[in-house]
Amino acid sequence: MTKKLMMLLCAGTLSLSACTGYTPNQNAAIGGLTGAAAGLAAADLADGSDTVKVAAALGGGAAGAAIGSNVGARKCTYTDGTPAPCPNRY
Repeated sequence: MTKKLMMLLCAGTLSLSACTGYTPNQNAAIGGLTGAAAGLAAADLADGSDTVKVAAALGGGAAGAAIGSNVGARKCTYTDGTPAPCPNRY
């Protein structure tokens, strides 16, 4: 389990550093793939069923795509999907 966790942390660090210099669509794709991988890895570490793994990958992918598309744009995406400028503290 420790080996899987270390691999996950390394992959996350590398993928986050790769988001500079890309278009918002490319950042969304990178974020979506990273989020899906992280969700799947978390569900696997928790010994979830196949259904839980699929749900975690889909949720992680959606969250990663939303975050990735707004990297550097200083925009927040709200739960209804509308983007808006982030508050000053973000």
